[in-house]
Amino acid sequence: MPNRIVVALYVAGVSLLLSAPLQAQSPAADPTPAAATPAAAAQPADTTTTKSLEIDETVVTVPTTLPLRRHRSYFRLTHRFTRDLGATDFGGLSEEFFGLDSGAIIGLEYRFGITSNIQAGVHRSILGKTINIFGKWDAWQQTEGHPFGLSFLPSIEAQNNMQLDPQPGISATLSRSVGSMLVMYASPAYVHNAHTATLKAEHEGHEHAAGEEDTDSTATDTFFVGVGARLRFRPTVSVVAEVSPRLSGYQPGSAAWNAGIEKLTHGHVLQLNFGNNFNSTPGMTARGGNPGQVYMGFNLSRKW
Repeated sequence: MPNRIVVALYVAGVSLLLSAPLQAQSPAADPTPAAATPAAAAQPADTTTTKSLEIDETVVTVPTTLPLRRHRSYFRLTHRFTRDLGATDFGGLSEEFFGLDSGAIIGLEYRFGITSNIQAGVHRSILGKTINIFGKWDAWQQTEGHPFGLSFLPSIEAQNNMQLDPQPGISATLSRSVGSMLVMYASPAYVHNAHTATLKAEHEGHEHAAGEEDTDSTATDTFFVGVGARLRFRPTVSVVAEVSPRLSGYQPGSAAWNAGIEKLTHGHVLQLNFGNNFNSTPGMTARGGNPGQVYMGFNLSRKW
């Protein structure tokens, strides 16, 4: 019942935000704009759009190249309901309030900007009591005259509150803004010990349909590439999509994918998403998604 109330309030809030008229970009009280000063007229127009298109630190789980300003903070809540939306017919699904009566996999994340291009953070998920400690170096932005943005993200995660199965990893993220509506991402990542004896025995919520096993059961590491995009179709509303195919190593099940719609409001990003996984860390993404299953969830992030 608490899940149903929380999600009902969340969906109602998103609906109101999506349907509300957009705020004017300039004051409407004075219909006659003031004459531009010579200094302002001399300023070249900023024709780049990366800053306005990059609105969050992730697509859904795939990282972006959005920097965090020095001494600023970032918080993110990830929430995935455990009910497979395709497991029964519409009647059965509606009886369970479209999965909202089921349990949920929740993650909490905090980041801090050490400098304007270096940040550190920690993420904890109740899935296996996983803690992920990570850093991020935003090497450059597309707006600095480079054809793309580039970031590097080292990390280490482990289950049972950092006491079991440590999994170090490293990834790089490339971003490219196209026009005024689309930004695309590619994030190659390597995770060591994605497959351990403990994970193989317990799976911690990652069982796959029909007992499907990875193609190389002796592999322990995984290399995958997260590919994602954010398409803005209104000034504060975007759709997102991503997929993370594994290219080598341990690769059970199918590649993790997610899609969603999100709303940007004053300091917040509200995202309703659907995918075949509960993933929120690189190690989880390396273990893939559940074939033929779809879960509903949401992300909520805030910068200050």
